[in-house]
Amino acid sequence: MSGGLYGRGKAPERTCLKLKDWPNRDRQIWEKACEAQDILSLDAGLRANHAPISNYKTQQGYGRWLTFLHLNDRQALSLEAADRITPKRVVLYVQCLQQLNNSTQTIMSRLQELCDAARIFDQNRKWAFINEISAKIRARHKPARSKTHIKLSDELVDLGKNLMDQARSADKLDAAILHRDGLIISLTAYIPFRRRNIADIKIGENLILVGGIYRLILSEYETKTHNPLELYVPEDLIEPLDIYLQKYRPYLKSRTGRWAKPITQELWVSKDGSPMTEIAIYDRIRIRTQETFDAPMSPHLFRDAAATFLAIADPEHVRIAAPLLGHRTFSTTERYYQQANAMEAHRQFVEVMRNMGGDQNDNQEK
Repeated sequence: MSGGLYGRGKAPERTCLKLKDWPNRDRQIWEKACEAQDILSLDAGLRANHAPISNYKTQQGYGRWLTFLHLNDRQALSLEAADRITPKRVVLYVQCLQQLNNSTQTIMSRLQELCDAARIFDQNRKWAFINEISAKIRARHKPARSKTHIKLSDELVDLGKNLMDQARSADKLDAAILHRDGLIISLTAYIPFRRRNIADIKIGENLILVGGIYRLILSEYETKTHNPLELYVPEDLIEPLDIYLQKYRPYLKSRTGRWAKPITQELWVSKDGSPMTEIAIYDRIRIRTQETFDAPMSPHLFRDAAATFLAIADPEHVRIAAPLLGHRTFSTTERYYQQANAMEAHRQFVEVMRNMGGDQNDNQEK
């Protein structure tokens, strides 16, 4: 297997093998499973009705498994895809991921992707052992991200607005970047989409102007839970969004750089005149939050910030955080409510302690 299959500058052991480089039989089965068919067709692929995002995630995860086999057990590639997926090999796969310092969350995700792919290659075989291995990983799960530096949504909105204010007195390119970054941050604080959805916003498709109000729409095929979302751009961001669309986006779009790629309806544009990638938006958000808060925040932490802010500011209506974040049930969001209750309990505890201290001082003075 040549190093070129992995891409330049990439560590081979961390790469997800691309679909075109899969064993022919694996690729044929996968492509057949993803073929779009009439909903009533008996020949519809097993993953034909899954969202493209979900299929891509599973494809990437199986590609990571193939990379592991190429580097550690090449003889297994001569077997049928389902026959390669054995308890012993999956355990070795997990150990390999651990040695590469993958987080437990990443390992659990890889196992889920492998299990989803395994069902395609043999839907009649029992794959419960993969979930059993994942359960053991989950039992000692530790979050990869420290959340001690999370800011709440109102602070993130203010950060974005401050960046857009700075744009007013900056040079043209700096102004465009400041305004764009500020708008991304404020909008994401108000509307905590997942990172891919932020990057994929398209004018006229996801962002629609109706009666002076901007709507942000995600179809069921664009969300992780397959539930469509329709939200509104807050009133205080309508003018900044207009300025970006009418002034800064056309300017950025007119630029050409080393990484130039044609722009169509993509909302976010890089300084090189290309659509901003998911990673580029991730990097800009981390850079700006690092500059202001002395600790970087990823787009995913904006979702934590939104749920926590809502639980603190309006605990009676905390359940609305579930549909806001695209969670299927409140149970996914409940931990933020519990966290907010703990914070409020501590605040009251400190207040009581202060009052008691004050009473004691008063008694001593008497």
